[in-house]
Amino acid sequence: MTKQRSTSDEVMRRAVEQLPSLVGYWDSAQRNVFANRVYADYFGIEPSDLVGKHIGELLGEDLYQLNLPYITGVLAGEQQQFDRTLIDVNGVVRVTQATYVPDIVDGVVIGFTALVVDVSARAEIERERDRAIRLFQNVMDNAPIGNAVMTRDGRWLQVNKALCELLGYTEEELRQKTFRDITHPDDIPLADLHLKALADGTLTNIASEKRYIRKDGATIWVQRNATVVRDGDSGDVIIAQIQDITARKVAEARLERQALIDDLTSLGNRRRLMIELDKLAQLPGDQPVGMLFVDIDAFKTINDRFGHVVGDRVLAAIGRRILDNTRTEDISCRIGGDEFVALLHSARSAEGVERLADRVRGHLAGPYDIDGTDIPVSVSVGWSWEPTTDPEKLLRIADERMYSSKRA
Repeated sequence: MTKQRSTSDEVMRRAVEQLPSLVGYWDSAQRNVFANRVYADYFGIEPSDLVGKHIGELLGEDLYQLNLPYITGVLAGEQQQFDRTLIDVNGVVRVTQATYVPDIVDGVVIGFTALVVDVSARAEIERERDRAIRLFQNVMDNAPIGNAVMTRDGRWLQVNKALCELLGYTEEELRQKTFRDITHPDDIPLADLHLKALADGTLTNIASEKRYIRKDGATIWVQRNATVVRDGDSGDVIIAQIQDITARKVAEARLERQALIDDLTSLGNRRRLMIELDKLAQLPGDQPVGMLFVDIDAFKTINDRFGHVVGDRVLAAIGRRILDNTRTEDISCRIGGDEFVALLHSARSAEGVERLADRVRGHLAGPYDIDGTDIPVSVSVGWSWEPTTDPEKLLRIADERMYSSKRA
């Protein structure tokens, strides 16, 4: 452990150059002492030309005035963090999060470290960087997202406060673990492949979304960016940046569900049915599949007589009865106001589908008790049993038989 932690200064300098963030150091006179290649490239200037330049000259008067309250704050000894939308030298608009960390020696602020993270497209390119161990430690300890140094076999060598807070472990507890110990079991195989590719040189950097398990047992989603720093004398290490994206993943899952689920009945919606029919068309062979098409008779009269709230509750109740009469592998959808379709993967014959249609017709018939009021309901049910190679015919025949049933 001690040998691994005492990585050479040169490796640490290169590690700073590998970070996919803007890293710079400014003295108390607001003049540059150090900037990594990403910092210099962002403003279209060579690092050697940046040294000694006043931060106001680099940012321009308007941006400098916007940042001045934060610069004043950090030079007063207070860490600063703020968001800023910038336009780089290539005219690309970037949303960034900046952290200014004071460098305090004997109670005096002698300068500050600036860490600017591009939150609009994290860690797309990782370039070589150069800096001393103290600057690297400043970045590690104060970065607003999780940072870590790992061995090639996945052991944590160095972790920052943000990562410890994200995972719920102390720094010492994490050092006793490997990344596998906190990785969701379903994500370990792919994570192992990524680690092997970094170790053997197949890949130089990794950007992926994965799940970690916190100390309290909660599962979180993270965006993980990792790159290997190679050093023949001290041994290769992996530099990782880890950001919590759980809220985004939850929002994405909710949106995906909303796109395919009918809110009223919790059945699939028309889009879900179309997706399933497209899948049928791509299946090999011509194995038949069953379908039911259900339409509520004169549903408008229910809305007119009892109100739309009651009508909605009737629709929800019908959806539940449809689920009760189909199997787990079947897919039930509400495709219109009062129209339902069940795709019967469990069906084995045309006769069985026809019998199910008759049974469903009886089970869906009213009355429905809504707050003590019996709501009379009758339905028309059509069915079909056709090869998967023609899902449109499957739907059309079921629809035609439903209307035949309604006319009868």
